[in-house]
Amino acid sequence: MVEIKSINLRNKEEKSIVDKIFRVTKELSFPDNRMNFIEQMISLSKLLMKYDLNISTTFITVDEKAQDPTYYVATYFDTKDLEQALWVYRMIRLLTRYVLLYDKFFETKNNRYHLLARKVRRSINKILANEIDKHHLKYSIDFSLKQFWPFWKFEQIVKSRILEGSTFSYNEIRNFSLSKSSDASTIYARVLDAKLPSFSENVSLVLHFNQALLDLMDDWQDIEEDIRGDMPNVFVMAAIQNVPYKIIKKYETTKLRNSIMNSLESSKSPIIRLVDEYQASIRNISIPSNLVFIKLVSDHHADTLRKAISP
Repeated sequence: MVEIKSINLRNKEEKSIVDKIFRVTKELSFPDNRMNFIEQMISLSKLLMKYDLNISTTFITVDEKAQDPTYYVATYFDTKDLEQALWVYRMIRLLTRYVLLYDKFFETKNNRYHLLARKVRRSINKILANEIDKHHLKYSIDFSLKQFWPFWKFEQIVKSRILEGSTFSYNEIRNFSLSKSSDASTIYARVLDAKLPSFSENVSLVLHFNQALLDLMDDWQDIEEDIRGDMPNVFVMAAIQNVPYKIIKKYETTKLRNSIMNSLESSKSPIIRLVDEYQASIRNISIPSNLVFIKLVSDHHADTLRKAISP
């Protein structure tokens, strides 16, 4: 009896959250006011994060890296189908969890993350098995996930080069950045490809650059953590052109951040060049009018990053 009441309560809570999500979605006002639209996206993101009521502490930590509601909004704008948009959001969230858990596994070698990733994969398979209109996702998602696996080996190669005292050219830093963010075009965009009438590969390109901008922001926030774990970080890769990694690793937090900031002050800074190049590339890509809001999100990501790293 207690279990039934608990289930009914969860159902009521979930319905309340879904009702709020749908209400905010219908109020999206793009392209009337850019800042208002971004604020609506942020509010929507917070609501979507509450959608999974039975989420574990580990998943909450991982999901903090995956709060972008772009895929949900893209589905709604292109199909006007709220249920479909919620299905896409759920699938993207699971796929992101899978990738981030494996990322933690390869970073820490903790088998717990490997087991959690496999659990998430079973959830992905279950959702696909129950979906009537799954198109080619049923047989292509496995291939998409396996396409991203070589990145983790590549990341270990870059880590070894950092520890050996190597420096990195702009092209090398860009190559690492785009490889790291390729999960957007290789995996997540495939869901939109299967579900959106207006999808084109140009959309995939913009999503890839957007993810690259988000990953740059993550690297900025994770500098200290990445150095403790000797994990590749583009800000560190740029800074060791001037200061050897073995010296940077000994810096306390304030001196470390100052060293990173000094490497950003030049107009020739690889990071500043990356942001400018990504934003310029996005502006030159033509995408369907139903999905053009994604380019507005690009500008927001770029502006937020520039503001964060400005002295």
